[in-house]
Formats: sequence, structure tokens, C-alpha cells
Amino acid sequence: MVHTCPRCELRFLTAAELTEHLRVDHHLDTDGFERFQYKPLEQRPATKRYLVVGNETLMDDTLVERMREQAQDGHIHLVVPATSGDGGAAADDKGLGLATFRMRHAIDKLLEAGVHAEGEVGVSDPIRAAARALEHEPADAIIVLTLPHDRSKWLHVDVPKALEHRFGLPVTVLTASH
Repeated sequence: MVHTCPRCELRFLTAAELTEHLRVDHHLDTDGFERFQYKPLEQRPATKRYLVVGNETLMDDTLVERMREQAQDGHIHLVVPATSGDGGAAADDKGLGLATFRMRHAIDKLLEAGVHAEGEVGVSDPIRAAARALEHEPADAIIVLTLPHDRSKWLHVDVPKALEHRFGLPVTVLTASH
């Protein structure tokens, strides 16, 4: 298996080589997955700030439109927890690629609609990914984008309630229609 650096696209034969490269060459915390920011804004607008957490649902243009309507008066910082490409919990190259693609798709759609937005790929656990994002991007509210209840792992373990409890911010859940 080939391991690709999310920062510079170098490829490595082992995960250990990639980890050492990230630590030494990029000075990153290799304890967890380091965020990859997309279209970071130099100056944040002085409006309401939303932290949006989503992954698979980001390809649903209707849901992206609902997210835009929900946060039309503010700035969106999108966090996409990277999972494994086969649906497992730990991030792998395929999951990282999918999360990055989905994040760019959603950010581009939001920017086209005139919404101030930027994004990052985070660790596979949505709570930890949100926590790391909130370390550098304060928010006034959290929006969780999720699959329908019968297919959503996040709703099954009540991620929205955990986010609200941990961070003390209002949480809105937007569910995909399919």
C-alpha cells in the first residue's frame, strides 16, 4: 500500500515513513491526523461563526444548500472527519482522499453561493475533530450534517448531544434526504 502525504503529495511505502516525514519535514503532531485546511480566509468576517461537521453527506447538494441557508448570515468552518475508505473507524489513504474531495466540493459550492467558508480534514472521531478545530476556530454554533437515522452511525451514538454537552454550543442537525 502506498501512503501519500496530505501536505506535499510525497508517497511512502510504510505508514511509519509517512509519520516520520510529517513529524520531521512538516513539524506536525503525528499523534493524530493533522488538519489540511482548504481556502483559509486571511481575515474572518465579524459575523456569526458556525462549525459544521460532516463527511458522506457533503456530496448531497440539497444538504449543502440547507447548510448555506442555515448559516447565510455568517462564516462556516467545515470539519470533515477522515474515516477509512471501507467504512471503518481509523483513517486511511482512501478515507483521507474521500474526505478531502468532499470538503473541497462543499467549500466550493458554498463559496459559489457567496458564503464565507473554509474547511479542514480532521481525525476520524467527529468529537475530537470538532475539538481540534475549535482550538483555532471559535464558533457560536455547531451544525452536524448526517445521514438518515437508519443509516447514521453519528446519530446512533448521539454525536450531536455529545458535541452540545462538551462544548456548550447550540447544535443543529441537518439530515440528508437519502
